[in-house]
Amino acid sequence: MKSTYFFDRLLRNKFVSREGFSYALTKEMSVINTYSGRLQSPARAEAYATRFERGGRKRIDAREQKAVRKIFADLPEVRSVIDVPSGAGRFLASLSGGNREVIEMDVAADVLELARKRAEKAGVRAQFLQGDASHVPLADGSVDAVFSNRLLHHMTVAAERGILLREFHRVTRRYLVVSFFDYLAYGGLRKVLKKLKGRKVNYTGQPTLDEFRAEVIAAGFRICSIVPTGGPWVAQKFFVLEKA
Repeated sequence: MKSTYFFDRLLRNKFVSREGFSYALTKEMSVINTYSGRLQSPARAEAYATRFERGGRKRIDAREQKAVRKIFADLPEVRSVIDVPSGAGRFLASLSGGNREVIEMDVAADVLELARKRAEKAGVRAQFLQGDASHVPLADGSVDAVFSNRLLHHMTVAAERGILLREFHRVTRRYLVVSFFDYLAYGGLRKVLKKLKGRKVNYTGQPTLDEFRAEVIAAGFRICSIVPTGGPWVAQKFFVLEKA
């Protein structure tokens, strides 16, 4: 992993305290290593790649795809986009609309290979990069937009989220489209419903909507819009951001 250069830059520029830097580095690398190891086998990668193709997750996928297609159809002058983490290329078709150049990037090689196969099968032109989100192997302003879905809610410390948001700010020329899970809205009700389904939940460290607004602004973005993926009870939203 080559994440330390970016943490060093954050520390030098006082974006995080030394204590926050140390904790965020340890936690962020732990999350990345866990994710990488979990998917670095063909069987595990295949299971991950197909999890949104059945049951309730298939309906979630339909909602997400619809929102993403609408968002990018309304964004002017987006000719290139990097999807990070791309997983097995679930959003390839939606992101490549309008003849956009798509870069699929993921930390797990096996799941990235599935993305490559998906692109070939669909006839979608794309590039593929292996790497982690804290050190995207692209120069500053390399793409018109960064798309990041279902990543930041795994980061339960604001400094961790800030690290990734600032890296996305570095890579994009103009836009960032990033998912946000508003777990604390209707939080009590969510916990009851999850418990009835036999699922344990822990929303410790998850930001409120206003707190996340402040985080993206601090990372150098302005908020263009917040796009829901369902009714008000659906936690997932997409922040559409532009470099300030």
